[in-house]
Amino acid sequence: MSKSTKDIISKLGPLIGLILLIIVVSILNPSFLAISNIFNVLRQVSISAIIAFGMTFVILTGGIDLSVGSTLALTGAVAASLLAGGTDPIVSMGITLILGLILGAFNGLIITKGKVAPFIATLATMTIYRGLNPCLYGRQTDFRFGRPCIFSIVWERLCFRHSGSGHHNADFFLHFGFYFA
Repeated sequence: MSKSTKDIISKLGPLIGLILLIIVVSILNPSFLAISNIFNVLRQVSISAIIAFGMTFVILTGGIDLSVGSTLALTGAVAASLLAGGTDPIVSMGITLILGLILGAFNGLIITKGKVAPFIATLATMTIYRGLNPCLYGRQTDFRFGRPCIFSIVWERLCFRHSGSGHHNADFFLHFGFYFA
């Protein structure tokens, strides 16, 4: 094989592999190429494609962001919580986008102003964001005291997710005061 043929094959290899995969799966399952399935596949890959598009610029500039998945999980959980709480979808989307911007800016500040390597900074924020998610929504306990995490208590009050009885406010202030006493 000539050098130009090898170059073409190496550049088009992934595309050829994808086409072969589509042909094989289409033969095995005729409904694979149905319009509804194509839209379903596109809908499922859309979030990954948007993140990959953004990560392309991060990697091209020589950086790395390990906190992308945790940021997505946290902002997605906030959006779901806001929507479940009856917040208008447009307002929920705006709040979620602003939260994502704040979380990303926090990473940027740590890297640029704190002079921390992107790998270390985003590894740390990945852990923080991953830890906030179950604390806010999973009612994880603070293992030192065996009580609900203060962040989940505050978040519940901010989202107005209580039954309306008066004991919730007293419970909030008791926990809040105890944690900071």
